[in-house]
Amino acid sequence: MRSQLAIQAPPELLERLRAAAEARGQTVTRLLIGWIEAGLAGGVPAPGPAGGGAELVERLAVLEALTADLAQAVAELRARGPAPRSPRRVSPSPPHTGEGPSPDQVSPAAGPTPDGAITTAELADRTGSNRAAWNTWASKAAPGAVRHHPQAGPWRLLGKGPGPNGGPDRWLWEPA
Repeated sequence: MRSQLAIQAPPELLERLRAAAEARGQTVTRLLIGWIEAGLAGGVPAPGPAGGGAELVERLAVLEALTADLAQAVAELRARGPAPRSPRRVSPSPPHTGEGPSPDQVSPAAGPTPDGAITTAELADRTGSNRAAWNTWASKAAPGAVRHHPQAGPWRLLGKGPGPNGGPDRWLWEPA
């Protein structure tokens, strides 16, 4: 009993198969059956990635070398210790919008962030209010201005400075 195997091949490959079979004086079927039997018996290497195994081995060696270089660079950086941090500062407020006192009239706090200064997010948590309201008020006020909160009392705007976790400058406040 015989079975049939149907395969799809590009026309160029089919032409090459026909030419090889004709050169050997065989049918395409007989030629393919001989190659299949040889492959199953271990006489034909299994097909690999395009470019052959040598290219794959070469690419792997390059990747291993790059990984070793990266591991060396990481070890050197760790040996140096953490990078020095820039000192905390309070930057001036944004451009004046025309409402309230001009920022030129009240200068922002300079130098390191004063002890006890908190960010707008922390102030909103303490007062149980919306931080957008504090930020809106701060953007129209000059550093040094005081905002009175009905439940939390007065808070002085210090200007903008880095938050405790880094990132962009934030509005900073202290109890007034």
